[in-house]
Amino acid sequence: MGPARRHARRSRARLWLAAVASVILLGLGLVASIPARQIIEQREESAAAERRVAALDVEIARLQARATDLDEPEHLKQLAHANLGLVEPGQESYRITFPAAGPVPVPRGWPFLLPEAGG
Repeated sequence: MGPARRHARRSRARLWLAAVASVILLGLGLVASIPARQIIEQREESAAAERRVAALDVEIARLQARATDLDEPEHLKQLAHANLGLVEPGQESYRITFPAAGPVPVPRGWPFLLPEAGG
């Protein structure tokens, strides 16, 4: 066996070794990418959950402040006056209403049947 043949055999062996090593590394890379993808997805889900928790904390704080306000009798009086038109004993309440600007639309059908003119 001559030196050229040995050299060719070594070159083929190195080529096979490089091919096998490449396939193994590629396989390891694919196998490792699955957990890495799952870790990334879990981090994204965790960040989204943390944002939802932060939004809920803000809402809870707002509702707790509202509940504290509703415990105060003076605040309740103000709400009753503003929203319900309630007045204290001895006070008078007036409501001013303005006529509609134009004809008022009336639905068709009973009990909204209007007598026809000249009928």
